[in-house]
Amino acid sequence: MSETRSDWSKLCPDLLRSIFGRLIISKDFYRSRTVCSDWYSVSTTCVPTAYPWRILLDEDSTLLFDPGEDNIYEIGHPELDLLKTHVMASCSNWLLVGRAGLNLYLQNVFTRERINLPECLRLAIENSSSCLWINERTRDYVVACSSKQGCLFSCKKGDVTWLCHERIECAYVTYKDGKLYVYTFDRCIEILDLSGDLLVQGNPYRNHPFHIDDSHPKSVVITSSGELLIVVTFKGVNNRYVNEVLNRSFNVYKMNLDNGNWERVYSIGGEMLIFGHGVTIKAPIKGINGWGIKGDTICFGGDEEDIFPSSDRRNRTTNCGVFDLATDTQTSLDVPFFKSFWFVPEYEIVDHETGFFFLV
Repeated sequence: MSETRSDWSKLCPDLLRSIFGRLIISKDFYRSRTVCSDWYSVSTTCVPTAYPWRILLDEDSTLLFDPGEDNIYEIGHPELDLLKTHVMASCSNWLLVGRAGLNLYLQNVFTRERINLPECLRLAIENSSSCLWINERTRDYVVACSSKQGCLFSCKKGDVTWLCHERIECAYVTYKDGKLYVYTFDRCIEILDLSGDLLVQGNPYRNHPFHIDDSHPKSVVITSSGELLIVVTFKGVNNRYVNEVLNRSFNVYKMNLDNGNWERVYSIGGEMLIFGHGVTIKAPIKGINGWGIKGDTICFGGDEEDIFPSSDRRNRTTNCGVFDLATDTQTSLDVPFFKSFWFVPEYEIVDHETGFFFLV
């Protein structure tokens, strides 16, 4: 009886898209593209699922931990001493970096490319809200930061000065699709259209201040579908299911547009959030190597000392992990480094010397 052999190159495009859609951004995705020309052609129409990496810092090295491959890479950044600077925000392969007495700049984690930003003496480096968006291909970018007094500033590619948005007192800011979403000191949401520096008319959130858990920090999150969420952060709370004290816990709220009430939700639409990034990302269909990285989770980086340099960081272990909204549990990723934080890389072409994939 003769064997029937399948020709993998003849799989229908819809089936191939389904296969590629289930692969995370990893070597598996890019190896699959090399099967044949048909597979490569279909892969160019697919967007693989990104997942977060961690940057691990100590006095002697900068390490990148890839949980998908369960590998740690050491990189040299002699011009980027992250122990002496403040990583204020990140987007894709880029960090928004600040240091007392110096201008802010953008730094590419992999290539070391640097983009200097205009000078602004009123910006606060520490304990301020900041956000970054950048297009990897065009290098178009938008940066927004607040001052200690809550003044909001923004700049974009081509600007020679920062624009001050004087009508808004900013407690937290995030960016998506040409708009800044600002949580103000009076607990309201303002939406600013950067195309004309105008407050968005018809803002459904403006007259519905958020008065839940007033004593705890708040952040604003925009989902891929454009829904606005408010995330409340707690530290050292008891788990409601097991006898465990959590490093971090999060409550997520969405406004009911019919009655204007803020209601707690236990899902972010199957997506995931890197705490502090302000926008959700598509989550892997299955978890990443037991690290708890999956849909409806929040990846957090630990205490504020892990984000900003402190004087007593010797012999510390950073408290970082992944919080599951549905179960109110966390996967702890404690690591013996002075500082550690998440970023979500984009990459496409192999550098055979380092093993990294770069999006170009």
